[in-house]
Amino acid sequence: MDGTYLVIGAGGAQGGAVARRLVEQGDRVRGLSRSGTGTLPGVEWVKGDLADRAALRAAFDGVTHASVTLPMADEPALVADWVDAIVKAASAGGLRRLVVNIANRLPAIRTSVDVFETRWAAAEALLASGVPTVVLRPPVYLDNLCAPWVSEALVADGMLTYPIPAGHRVAWLSHDDLGTLTAAAFHRDDLVGTAIDVGGRDVVTGPELAAAFAAVLDRTVTYREVPVDAFEAGLAEVLGPKRAAGVAETYRWLAGPGGADLYEGVPDKVEAAFGVRLTPLYTWIAARTWRAAR
Repeated sequence: MDGTYLVIGAGGAQGGAVARRLVEQGDRVRGLSRSGTGTLPGVEWVKGDLADRAALRAAFDGVTHASVTLPMADEPALVADWVDAIVKAASAGGLRRLVVNIANRLPAIRTSVDVFETRWAAAEALLASGVPTVVLRPPVYLDNLCAPWVSEALVADGMLTYPIPAGHRVAWLSHDDLGTLTAAAFHRDDLVGTAIDVGGRDVVTGPELAAAFAAVLDRTVTYREVPVDAFEAGLAEVLGPKRAAGVAETYRWLAGPGGADLYEGVPDKVEAAFGVRLTPLYTWIAARTWRAAR
């Protein structure tokens, strides 16, 4: 064990993957969640969130390394307050490394999309804070394809549906590989002070993604782009209208003239920078339970 690792958002899918990887490595892990509880064994659970400064400060007490998954929000003042709280809590102790997942790629140009702009501001503030920080900028997650609105159509009709244009090349990243990359970033001194585009082992178009599923499931699979309006309507039932609208705006921008290469990637470069092996797409698909539904 090398110190104590705080995972903010350990109760969620992305933070949970980070916590799980650290536990597997034998690290001492403290997980911050809104309920103060979680299902992952080997984690010391504490209650709090980014809006509770006292709880956040207490969670950082005695911590040497910290991982933060920045929640998806489009209110500049709210995100700025979260970042300020993180920096103050991290600066109060002797934190060796802060690894922040800003939960999206960022366009090379500034946009009118609030989700992108709040992430730009957060990354810049964190890197300038004086806290030894690595910022991770992931694309879209493979695990999103396990959601019922995707997997049910895949199993029932052989239709792989997602609101990304079919011709876009995407470095789909798994939550497990996010955990692996985060765990590696804690000990890569050369990455401190940088914001890095991360992604998965295979960079594929929609039809190529469908072909990978077809090969593993041994059936015909066709990729179909979901209209963003329809995607937003479904997401609103889960996240609420305001948050769903913010997320949907990122997909609208992606479908526009500047978005074709936003989720691209160079897997060899990522593996070399972090010293890890990423999971091949076929391996990830084969490990999922939808194999039983052929």
